[in-house]
Amino acid sequence: MRIVLVTTSYPAHEGDPSGHFVRAEARELERQGHEVVVVTPAVGGAFGWPGFAARVKEKPWRLLDAMRWTTRAARQLAMTRADRIVAHWAVPCAWPVAAAAKRAELAVVSHGADVRLLVGLPSVIRERIVGSIARRATEWRFVSAALQAQLVESLDGASRASLERITTVRAPRLELPSVEDRIARIERELDGKRVAVSVGRLVASKRVDRAIRHVARNRDVDGLVVVGDGPERARLEELARRCEVDTRFVGLVPREEALAWIGAARMVLHGSQHEGLSTVVREAEALGTPVVHPR
Repeated sequence: MRIVLVTTSYPAHEGDPSGHFVRAEARELERQGHEVVVVTPAVGGAFGWPGFAARVKEKPWRLLDAMRWTTRAARQLAMTRADRIVAHWAVPCAWPVAAAAKRAELAVVSHGADVRLLVGLPSVIRERIVGSIARRATEWRFVSAALQAQLVESLDGASRASLERITTVRAPRLELPSVEDRIARIERELDGKRVAVSVGRLVASKRVDRAIRHVARNRDVDGLVVVGDGPERARLEELARRCEVDTRFVGLVPREEALAWIGAARMVLHGSQHEGLSTVVREAEALGTPVVHPR
């Protein structure tokens, strides 16, 4: 079977943390014997680290880039022979991009941001978009039951019924590279120092400030390591100074290095405000590191 994955987030290189769960699905499909084609934007436009909203806020002209990519991707998909299309993110990958390919079977995967976008739209527009996708797709997969319920409960009438007929819940595939040597190196560098770690984009919705304040209040670790980068970094660095929390900002690092910090930490502090299904939490659980949700 020829399967086309349409996604706005896909690793640009092996260590890139962006969209690694989409790449894991692509690799699994290839192992099953399918031919896989990935349709994704080029690096440097509207899509990418630290997220669409942050990138457009930084440079508003990137919104035009997003519109151009949507048009090009729809045209590419219309000309590509596919037996099945898997659109990661309902908007814009299922609608309007995949709407251009009428002959292939369509599956949709919602991870969180797309559901929040849909729920935030005026009800008339939300009903129209969801109804259009649900009538076209054979499956609409959500990464968590809570995310599924959030969209279903925002709908009425025919669009809700169409969605409920095809909805499923399944966590994305999680691939963990071997990082034992990296963990051992970091533990040697820490030399017995107990640290908590916060991993993710430094944007307001990730609430890294909660991690800093948790360490300031509880002092159950000797310091905090913040893995990731983004527009909130300067504000968070200042907050850490005010709270007198020994905080190390390591920036955006390859995924293997981020995993090693998770594995070497005493705990992961995860204060994110909005998540479909947190990959960081799943990674911490797989590595045996406790997760605390500060508020």
